[in-house]
Formats: sequence, C-alpha cells, structure tokens
Amino acid sequence: MNARAAPSFAALMCLALVRAGPCRALSLRSSAAESFLGDVSPGTAVSVSKATGSGLRVENSGGDPIRVEFRAVSPPPGGCKDGYDPWPHPESVRLEAKARGAELRPGEAAAADLVVTVPRDAALDGGQYEIDVVATAHDRAGASLSLKTRVLLSVGPVLPSAAEPPGGFAERPGYSASPPRAGPERVPWGRTGSDPGGGTTLKIIEAGDEDLSVSLSPVREWDGNARPEEGFEPAPNPRWLRLEPGVVKVRAGAIGRARVWASVPRQARYAGRRFFFVVALDAVAGGRRTRRYFIYHLETVRPEEKTRAR
Repeated sequence: MNARAAPSFAALMCLALVRAGPCRALSLRSSAAESFLGDVSPGTAVSVSKATGSGLRVENSGGDPIRVEFRAVSPPPGGCKDGYDPWPHPESVRLEAKARGAELRPGEAAAADLVVTVPRDAALDGGQYEIDVVATAHDRAGASLSLKTRVLLSVGPVLPSAAEPPGGFAERPGYSASPPRAGPERVPWGRTGSDPGGGTTLKIIEAGDEDLSVSLSPVREWDGNARPEEGFEPAPNPRWLRLEPGVVKVRAGAIGRARVWASVPRQARYAGRRFFFVVALDAVAGGRRTRRYFIYHLETVRPEEKTRAR
C-alpha cells in the first residue's frame, strides 16, 4: 500500500481554541496534520499505524498537566481537503486510544490509532474520503484547545508509484504514446460517464519488434519525464480520469488505441479550475517493463456552458 504521513506541525499551526479561559500554559503538539492511508480495496481494513508506521500522537508541550481525549468526527460541510469527501460509513471506523482521558504531565504524549474497514460498496469505488481525528486537551483551569488530523484514504486498486523496478525501466526506443499530452478540454463539472464529444484518443505505438501488453493507469506521483503545461494544477483525485481500455495489446509494428476522458464531481469548489492528470503507460514484454507518460489537461465549466475543445 502506498502511504504517506504529513510532517509534524506545532499546535500554533492548526489549533482551534474551544473556549476562552486562562490558557497561557495550555499547549499541544501533534505528530501529523495529515495522514494518508493509501489506496484501499473494498472488503479490507487499514489503520493509521500500519499505513504510516506510527499512530496518531499528541504531546503536552506546555508547562502544566493536561487531560487529552481523542474522537473521530466527520468533516463539516466545506471542510474537506480538496478532492476528498466525508467518509460515508461512520459505523466502519474504530478509534483506539491508549490514553483516553488520561492526564499528561509536561513533555508526555498520548497516542491513538484509527482503523477503517472499507465495505463492499460499489458507490465508494474511485472516491477519496476524509475522517478527522480531533485531540482535545483540557487543563485544570477549565480551558481547552483542539488539534485536528485529517485521515485520508482512496478506494480502488493501488496506483503505480514513480519508483523504478529493480534494474530500472527497459529501453524501448520504438515504444511511444501519441500525443504525449492533450487539452485543455473544457469539461462541465458534474459530467459523468463517457461523453462521445469529449476526451481524446491516445495512440500507443510499438515501432519495434516486440508484442507489448500496455497497462494504463492514472498516477498521483511521477518523475521528471512527465511535463504538464504551466498554469494547471494536479487534479486532486487522479481517479476522476477514465481510461478505456485499461490494458492495450499492441503487436510489433502496430498501433493500439485507448479513450481518455474525465468526470469531475458536481461541486462548486471544482468549478472554474484548471487541472492536469498524469497517466502511466507501462509496457511489458519478456519480463521487462518500460514506462511512458501521457498528460491530460482540462478546464472545468458549468454544465450550461457549451463545451469546446482547444
């Protein structure tokens, strides 16, 4: 599973003062403002500790004893990270706190772990979701403050990483993708499914003497060989991109084809945005893998505006 945790942030970066009070000595430090659990398949369970190598940890960085409590909550409307939605199955979330309600002296820490079981719900496929873990500290004077960690997950097959296979990628001078980039297409936000008038056709060319099996997948990380145009930002959910078919068989000296288009959710935060998607095209033959990248650019418009390609 591909997972990452955000760097540590001090309490001043994201504390929410719950209520006024004599809290000059009340200070809390969190190990992470964000924790990504990776790509998770339906029917499996994932935890912060397994995905990142450590649980969620908060430290009493003040000078007085405090009491710390953890709770898992749904993000408020409009409070999700870009590309993510509130996790719709709260019954599948379990918070394991090792020091629930315990008193911490200065310098001591409390830890918690979040476990999410992804149900076999087809509606979850391709989505990215957020659960917030809130650690609230109370001092003896009655003041309190809270720190939030965003716990993020993506539902679907593991997306390819940018890392090279052992021995590196194979050289295949005759293998290429045409065009190497496309767009920008103007896409109505909220469009779902394939639009015969939108998207682009990608040609996969094997001018060499091998029969290739080429896997196409959107990625969230890439190397310097992928060069998007300036003025575009990475799409916050790479799974909005549709590739059909996902595997193309290309015979030696022939050309294969795949259809590429995007489906952006109908949410106001995505209107009027300029996104790019990166596609990894991994060709395999004889146990050797070669990668090419394709970049797809789009601009989101409101559905009532006429879509036009540039």
